[in-house]
Amino acid sequence: MQQTKAYEKVIEHIKKQIINHDLTIGEKLPPEREISEQLGVSRNSVREAIYMLEMMGFISSQQGAGNYVSCNFEKNLVESMSMMFILHKLDYGSITQLRFALEMQAFVLAVDNISKEEIQKIGEYILNLDRGKTEEECVIWDKKIHYAIAKASHNVLIIDILQALSDVLDTYITDMRREIFKDDNKEKLQQAHKEIAKCMIEKDLEGGRKAIEDHFDIINSTLERMKTR
Repeated sequence: MQQTKAYEKVIEHIKKQIINHDLTIGEKLPPEREISEQLGVSRNSVREAIYMLEMMGFISSQQGAGNYVSCNFEKNLVESMSMMFILHKLDYGSITQLRFALEMQAFVLAVDNISKEEIQKIGEYILNLDRGKTEEECVIWDKKIHYAIAKASHNVLIIDILQALSDVLDTYITDMRREIFKDDNKEKLQQAHKEIAKCMIEKDLEGGRKAIEDHFDIINSTLERMKTR
């Protein structure tokens, strides 16, 4: 049986305190000396544990002020998800399937949760996508529309997962738009975006589902064509 390392003992102790609500976001951890004495480990082990928890996003260390419980997982999640896609060699088909599932559910939730300000923003993004003078501009507004719908769901997990995939999705959206335009489907793609936004604004659940399916049908047909090369 593998022996638990000293720093792992500290990590488990702090995680249990967070799970049991003995420590909450923004609360300061006890001094390193106190944790060291309580758990019977060296202060170096405590420092190592705190460093690892900081890398994971559980802890933020403030020079001269101490260590605090935080919820800063985004950077670590972005890097982990990006590397996962690289190491697993996942293709655009896999990304499309995940994105479809997340964005469909995000739309369903957004119909009930979207605010007036969020509706206004999505409307502005659609106009800007229409007026985009370069493909680089259009890619930016395309991404903003999809992220805005995710944010309008007000579901933290959906938002965080799509945000964590941002690096992967940036390349994915750019590449897919280029391939879609080779099939002369630019107008169809633009119409799908407009329809999604329109249904969001009108809170038309069924119409929105159909518009999202149409959007991903364009992507899937392009992926099928890419396979035949």
